[in-house]
Amino acid sequence: IVHFFLPFPFERKAAKIARQMGIPTSAAFHLQPENITYNIHCEKVELLSVGFYRFAHRYFYKDFNHIHCPSKFIAGELRKNGYKQKLYVISNGVDDEFRPMEVEKVTDPEKFNILMIGRLSYEKKQDILLKAVERSKYADKIQVYLAGHGPCEKALRKQGETMKNPPIFGFYTKEELIRLINSCDLYVHAAYIESEAIACMEAFACGLVPVISNSPKSATVQFALDDRSLFEADNPDDLARKIDYWIENPEMKAIMSTKYAMQGNTYRVSESVKQAELMFNDAINDFKENGGYGR
Repeated sequence: IVHFFLPFPFERKAAKIARQMGIPTSAAFHLQPENITYNIHCEKVELLSVGFYRFAHRYFYKDFNHIHCPSKFIAGELRKNGYKQKLYVISNGVDDEFRPMEVEKVTDPEKFNILMIGRLSYEKKQDILLKAVERSKYADKIQVYLAGHGPCEKALRKQGETMKNPPIFGFYTKEELIRLINSCDLYVHAAYIESEAIACMEAFACGLVPVISNSPKSATVQFALDDRSLFEADNPDDLARKIDYWIENPEMKAIMSTKYAMQGNTYRVSESVKQAELMFNDAINDFKENGGYGR
């Protein structure tokens, strides 16, 4: 079997060759159209996203009977836009190294340390986190860590200059990131667009309680165990209230930390591999039963 990750000309040509050779195929849908429309400031133009889904189907996905979706959100978007194939919701998975552990702290023990991981770009909404911290009752004791690089870094650095504790920027190795996650007190995921959010999964797999944007275009909402881990998308005032709640309720945060770490275990790479193998076997068996592609 050959599995295709993206709907680009290279993959389209390779899929054609696989069909000519009589090799079964499957595909994945990871290229969320809103990542394009949002970055060109067209987030209000729903028609562009619908057009992309339908164009991708005609151009590439119509030739596949088995499609991997990283989240229920993506599967729902495909169904809504006319994809009739077998859809398999399989997480990309979290490595076993991301788990709660005692580490040498790399954060200020006198501060309440908030982490956000991800590309520093418009749709990730790090600016909403910085605005929320400024509006928190505890702004003077909060330290924000922004892990990642991206086109918005300069603007975010400038925005952070006026904060009581300017954010700390960094790009970390896997080992450094695990240590940082286990040193922080809260994770915020403010992104408006997200197909799965591995970074958020890695954080709560380490026991870091998340506060997640309830954006209708983000799959990350599925990870919130209750409303205390959700805030109204693009609303820094609501995010500030949620941050203040977790600062004021450390005992409850400790309880939820354990629950989130347990949830993280259900998204391990090893489990995702098992589910992917089932999908591949389905594709191979269907191919054999149908006598090939029938095209």
